[in-house]
Amino acid sequence: MDENTKKGYELINRRRKQWANEEEVRHAWMKGLEEALQIDLDAERAKRDSSYNNVVIEFKAPGLFNGSEKSPKFIEATESRLLKYIERLSKEQGLDEKDYIGVAIDGDHVAFAQVQDGRIVHQPLIPFSTTAFQMVVDALRANFRRAITAENLAEDFGHLSLTGREFMQELSNALADSLGGHGNRKIKMLFEEWATLYGQAADLSIQQRKKINGSLGFDFDGPASIDLPAKLFVTHTFHSLLMKLIAAEIVAAHGMASSTSLIHELLTITKDEALLTAIRADVEEGQFFNAVGLHGFVEEAIFSWYLDAGTKKTLRGSLCLAIRTLLAQLSVYRFDTIKKTGRSRDVLRDFYQDLVPEELRKSLGEFYTPDWLVEHSVGKLGYDDATWLKARLLDPTCGSGSFLLEAIEEKRRAALAAGWAAERTVDMLTNTVWGFDLNPLAVQTSRVNFLIAIADLLRQCKGKDVEIPVLLADAVYSPAPNPKGNQKVIEYSIGSQQANLQVVLPAELARNRSLLDQVFQLMGHEVEKETEYPGVSKALTSTNILTKEQAATWDEHLATTYNQVLALHRQNWNGIWFRIVRNFFWSATAGQFDAIVGNPPWVRWSNLPEEYRNRAKPTCEQYDIFSDTKFHGGNELDISAIITYTTADKWLIDKGRLVFVITQTVFQSPSSQGFRRFRINTEDRLVPLSVDDMKGIKPFPDAANRTAVVMFTKKAKGKTTFPVDYRVWLGKVKPGSGTKERRLKAIDHRLSRLDALNLVDVVQMEANPVSDTMEGAPWAVMKPGHFAAYKPLFGPSTWVNGRKGITTDLNGVYFVDVVDVNPFEKTVKVRTRPHEGRTDIGKPREFWVEAECLYPLAKGAGDLHPCYFKPESPLFAFVPNKGIDKAALTKAREGFSTTKNPKTFKFFKAYQSNLESRSTFKTRMKGAPFFSIYNVGDYTFAPYKVIWAEMTGDFCAAVVESGSITGIGKRVYVPDHKLYFADFTKPEPAYFLCGLLHSEIVKEMIEAHNISTNMGDVFKHISLPAYSATDKAHARLADLVKKAHGQHDEKARTVTVAEVMKEAEKLITAEIKLRRA
Repeated sequence: MDENTKKGYELINRRRKQWANEEEVRHAWMKGLEEALQIDLDAERAKRDSSYNNVVIEFKAPGLFNGSEKSPKFIEATESRLLKYIERLSKEQGLDEKDYIGVAIDGDHVAFAQVQDGRIVHQPLIPFSTTAFQMVVDALRANFRRAITAENLAEDFGHLSLTGREFMQELSNALADSLGGHGNRKIKMLFEEWATLYGQAADLSIQQRKKINGSLGFDFDGPASIDLPAKLFVTHTFHSLLMKLIAAEIVAAHGMASSTSLIHELLTITKDEALLTAIRADVEEGQFFNAVGLHGFVEEAIFSWYLDAGTKKTLRGSLCLAIRTLLAQLSVYRFDTIKKTGRSRDVLRDFYQDLVPEELRKSLGEFYTPDWLVEHSVGKLGYDDATWLKARLLDPTCGSGSFLLEAIEEKRRAALAAGWAAERTVDMLTNTVWGFDLNPLAVQTSRVNFLIAIADLLRQCKGKDVEIPVLLADAVYSPAPNPKGNQKVIEYSIGSQQANLQVVLPAELARNRSLLDQVFQLMGHEVEKETEYPGVSKALTSTNILTKEQAATWDEHLATTYNQVLALHRQNWNGIWFRIVRNFFWSATAGQFDAIVGNPPWVRWSNLPEEYRNRAKPTCEQYDIFSDTKFHGGNELDISAIITYTTADKWLIDKGRLVFVITQTVFQSPSSQGFRRFRINTEDRLVPLSVDDMKGIKPFPDAANRTAVVMFTKKAKGKTTFPVDYRVWLGKVKPGSGTKERRLKAIDHRLSRLDALNLVDVVQMEANPVSDTMEGAPWAVMKPGHFAAYKPLFGPSTWVNGRKGITTDLNGVYFVDVVDVNPFEKTVKVRTRPHEGRTDIGKPREFWVEAECLYPLAKGAGDLHPCYFKPESPLFAFVPNKGIDKAALTKAREGFSTTKNPKTFKFFKAYQSNLESRSTFKTRMKGAPFFSIYNVGDYTFAPYKVIWAEMTGDFCAAVVESGSITGIGKRVYVPDHKLYFADFTKPEPAYFLCGLLHSEIVKEMIEAHNISTNMGDVFKHISLPAYSATDKAHARLADLVKKAHGQHDEKARTVTVAEVMKEAEKLITAEIKLRRA
């Protein structure tokens, strides 16, 4: 509550004892509201009769309602006065009656009302209090009943809003208190469980953390080591509660509940303990939803921790005040209709994106799909109305449920066209549209979105029992018998080290969802009573849930699971586990689907929580999905690739279709070789049908990822037919581009699919594997017919290899400026460059060192031009070891010490702790001297190198020879790890190869099968002709390239490079003909 609102409340409260009639009540309230709002309400009233900002207030004498909604005066105030006023205003102003807010006030109580279908619908009487006054103030500020849009929710509850900031600060204070030395054990365990599985933000720099903290509206007064996870936990808790309250109001507004508003009922509760008890029962335990037939709607218990915090008296008062303020703010919203307003139909997704800072979401792998891309992806299924009515669809990583909402919309449209009744449509939707997610917040968000999408249908079939099939389930690691173990049981691990629940269930029971629900429901009740398992077994048979034969056969396994949950209960960790287990095992009985659609998370395998990796890796290995290439295996694989396999295997029918928004790199990167085998098991195959390559249009506003939409089918003994239909999406040419074509680089995420399509050119291409013999070879994406034309040149080179430049993992230390030289001592003064890397090595420092291991550095793409090398600035690199084999490392150890090259050794010692912490050094160079670097060999010191950039938009190459260290002499150039190179001992082959690489055919081949951000060894799949000293055409090309390298005038060099390209094209065309012959 802001200062003006407090003053307004106090003004009314002072006059309460003195007022005697309606006019005095009205006058006190008007003055109080004017103080709170800082406006002249009498002036407003003169313009709008009895309404203020479309809020119609009816005042009555003090206590005239007698605290009863059935009193004649209350009925008069609402049905005779408010109804007539609102109807009149609606006609005069041309606005919907439902948009107006009615308020009845008798000094002792306040009640809100709205007009629905020509009748007044009122909420419960709320005793006069700060909360009641705040509700009226909020209503006046809102002008109309506010629509549920992301913009409105962000304005009222986001980090810039007073309500949101204060509530999240109270939650943060409660969490910090609960995690302290004498805190709440249950909350500690819940937080640790959540943080381990869902709250691990990866690869955040100091600057990113500062940016995140700056955008959050609250502080955390707990350990700094858990600052970000704690803040995310608080934000998720706040979002979860707000969503559940919105869902409850939607249910009430659609006439499904006996109450017209749960929010208003909660606001009538004046005692704090009673308020928390009611929220626990109705909201967090889902009793409000169960009562209207929405079963299992609220099942996660992690985010109800704040209620346990509220049992502490010192926290309860401020927490309850924040809750009431939240409820008051939410009370002005309109829940009876939620249209496609604002940015999109997925309101909760967009509000979450406003609530959680972009940097934090990106580190968690949370990239939410724009509506136009969702619509396009689902549209690729190509279903007609008849198919939509029967097709079962699953999004296995559903997030907020965007893909489910699109499927629901398509199915509802088909049902309407077919003349289906509401009840039949609801049955169809809840049987055929399913979602899974491993994050409890995502599951709850998706369920609420699903409810929003069908609420108007549920209004037409009141009393119907419904269970929304959005499950807390894992798309990778799901319950199934162990292939190497007992097939009669299913073993499954749930939770982190804190819970570590090892579920063991009879396979027959696990596959019978109805029976499993009954067993778990009874077990849940018995856990609350702390019954030992023998008593549970008797209860299962006495209630006829299990037969005596089933109990006897299953007792051992059921006891194993029950006793673990009982142990957790005795640690005050109750009310969670049977609900969680039920969800995971429900996914095992979900059956198969005609279509799987979605946008699985784009998170590298190495960035997943270690516990989860260990749990899921056996499943991944079963699909043989990890790459064969050393250092490009599982640690580089994207989890979305794994999910493609597991979901197709477990849930996709034969000849069903799978459409995923996925990273385009899976079709070309070395780490995705296993993915490109498309081998699900000994029988089933994934068969790619089409790819939409969207990396040129940046569909995601908050990520520079390489987006593609791929469609597969699943076929027994299926085989991929190449070429695969491959379409490249490019932004349209911008008007006024002139001679240099400039294309649109990004698509606004708020656009419709049709509007997005109008901004792109879709270029038809085709994809083929670059090798016929290598299973899972990268795809070459080329214009139709080009791959077949150039195929003779595809294949591994037999005479040249591509090498990666030196890897230091600490460029700020190894890459230096030379600022002074002592030619007599053969020493130089170097200055470090801390800005070169992410590791904090302090301020730049200067050292005198021996020049023995210092070399000129070829640093990156900025140094390269076609057939020309010019460093942007003269930099030098320390290369202390000449290789990475045992002999080279021993020689390096002997070469730098307190007696040999002591100055350089002292320089390395100054950064020893940083050097020993380098990732490559720790993982690939165990036992090496602490100053050693990686990717070094004889090739590093070759006198001639053809170099090209790892990251490039337009491939080019150049030859580097030697550079100078002033006062010391010439040394060969050493390429950085952002460059690749081919090494030569003679100049002619180097210049010749550089020329061939500028042939348009060769450039097209290279760019067709390599990722522009990871060019790598371009000779792995391209076989170019070797240099022949006796071939005059070869010698001429080498001479032209050498000439270009010596031309510092750009215009003259451009002419020479054009000649190079022409000669190279002739040689390549002749080579293709020769190999075809």
